[in-house]
Amino acid sequence: MKVKDMYQIVMDLVGLEFMPEDSGIVYDNGKDVKRVLAGIDMDNTMLMIAKQLGFDCVAQHHPAGIINAHTGDLFGRDHMKKLMECGVPINEAQKLAYASNQKRKQGMHSRNRTQMRDVANLLDISDVAFHTPADMLAERTTQAKMDALMARKPNCTVQDVIDELMTIREYQDALEGQQPEVWVGSKDSFAGRIYVEMYGVGAPSLDEYIACSNAGVGTFVTMHATPDVIKGMKEHNKSNLIVAGHMASDSLGFNQILDAWEKAGIEVVRISGIV
Repeated sequence: MKVKDMYQIVMDLVGLEFMPEDSGIVYDNGKDVKRVLAGIDMDNTMLMIAKQLGFDCVAQHHPAGIINAHTGDLFGRDHMKKLMECGVPINEAQKLAYASNQKRKQGMHSRNRTQMRDVANLLDISDVAFHTPADMLAERTTQAKMDALMARKPNCTVQDVIDELMTIREYQDALEGQQPEVWVGSKDSFAGRIYVEMYGVGAPSLDEYIACSNAGVGTFVTMHATPDVIKGMKEHNKSNLIVAGHMASDSLGFNQILDAWEKAGIEVVRISGIV
């Protein structure tokens, strides 16, 4: 199988019309791929290890090797879409989503974007990265669970949400201290409308969370949250916030991609954070 075939499998699996700017082929040496070394976080050292151990390709979730300068545009576009899904008016959603866009563009301006590509080229090993597609799969899987819970038990509690999350293998197998936790609210709080937030390049800002809370979201399920978001959400005192766990949530989506490659005949070895 060629790298372009692996790429197409991801496109088809997620149902994408175009590949998000934070994902894709970092380097393709044009050779057949039979063995892939995959991890949540991969770097140049991992490229060297993969080459020494006879792998044909490295697959990373976090896009250290992606060279697209327009990843900031993806952030704004996806966050605006998700704000509107929560019921935030389009004019407000646009302003909130694109508030930090210039800062992100400036960050890409100074970033060394060719390092992993150059090392992969030097080592003659292919390298791919799939960030947003994997996170989309994780969000869909988790939201489907939450939708089923709300339909089955309209007055479900935050504890019910935790219990439902723990039916997913990746959350069951997460390291101690990295399983789903309630960071805002309490386990006996009513959940209300549950919204899963797992893709969009980065997590929402406090202003985005508050806008969605005011639009009717009762409980957020997310991968991670910053201290200012936790503090602000507690002060806002409307919605609950469940942090499902970063590595487990990343793994939930990325494993679906790796499983699809395995079904196509590729040997995949999982390391570096994959649950």
